[in-house]
Amino acid sequence: MGNSSSSSPLPQDLHVVIVGGGPAGLKVALMLKGKCPFTLIDGRDGIHNNVAALRASVQAGFADYTFIPFSQMLSADNFKRGLVTSIDVRGKKVKVATHGNQDDEEEEIQYTHLVLATGSSVPFPGKLPLDVSIEEGIAMYEKQYQEIRAASSIVVIGGGAVGVELAGEIKTEFVEKDVTLVHSAKILISPDLSDKVVKDARKQLERLGVKLILGEKVSGLDEIPEHRTDEKFTVRTDRGAEIQADLVFRCTGNQTNSAAYADALCNSMNDKGQLKVNGYFEVEGCANVFAIGDCCDMNETKMSYRAALNAESFVQNLIREYQGKVRKPYTPRGPVMLVSIGRNGGVFQISSLTFGAFATKTVKSKDMFVGRFFKDRGLKAPKIPTVNKDKSELKDM
Repeated sequence: MGNSSSSSPLPQDLHVVIVGGGPAGLKVALMLKGKCPFTLIDGRDGIHNNVAALRASVQAGFADYTFIPFSQMLSADNFKRGLVTSIDVRGKKVKVATHGNQDDEEEEIQYTHLVLATGSSVPFPGKLPLDVSIEEGIAMYEKQYQEIRAASSIVVIGGGAVGVELAGEIKTEFVEKDVTLVHSAKILISPDLSDKVVKDARKQLERLGVKLILGEKVSGLDEIPEHRTDEKFTVRTDRGAEIQADLVFRCTGNQTNSAAYADALCNSMNDKGQLKVNGYFEVEGCANVFAIGDCCDMNETKMSYRAALNAESFVQNLIREYQGKVRKPYTPRGPVMLVSIGRNGGVFQISSLTFGAFATKTVKSKDMFVGRFFKDRGLKAPKIPTVNKDKSELKDM
């Protein structure tokens, strides 16, 4: 097992390679600091708080508070910006197309343990592309804010959590906008939620003035422009509805980020692109390869804080293993959903317990977890910006 120093619970001849610097991957990296060598690989230069992404789309300057550079948390030796292009399970190495490399040469990195934490993607502005910098990401959200501000009529396609949150954010910050949400199902957010929560979400949206078209599917998605148009664009549904809009958002199509491992680990994937794991997050059929967060098939609601719990379980079991202790399998948590509807509302369900606007505002909607985003990574939380009643300028809470 190698030699372990008296100050470290892990052998120093380990090298843990972590693919993905989101809530799960970064948590592993931060927990391994001072314990053993590791390398975190990510296409961005910092972690993005995508929970707050939609607020950044409707409030100028808010995007600045949704990023933390990896350089503030990790040394240069422990972080490599790039995208993993292939994995050699037998040779225990990954190939990385590093950022800024003009020679088209890929770097090989050896590992003793490989942790895949590649996450999942939804269309912007729900999440950012995997290879943008902090500077580029902030610019994208500022541009999105300007497009929303200039639009008079907006259609949101998709009534899951992202669509509901986006419609609520827009209508809260821009009361005068004509906002329509179109959803192919008749139930908002998720059929797994209680009727009470679903009805409450609908009432809150309607109270804000969001128009709802439920049980109808939008036709011709590929023809819909991604940015604001100078002239109205017609959004049509399969049941004949026609909505005029100059800005349309597609809030559908959550996908597992499987590109890094799809070839090498295709036999260990389910039909969603997630890797099949056991209670210790070991990938089926692969020695010393682990998957945590959205890219694993652990049966629980995929959320940022639960991804971090996955990471904690992996690191704790790694330490137990090298201390000669019995590992403890991870116990999946029960259903949970926390959906903000503007800065003052939302719905919240944990198992069979349900909560309304006040509880959701207290827990999430007021600051979109910005304070917690920094504190959980050992950093001082910034003063969180909000807007004056006339929406003309920022002030601190």
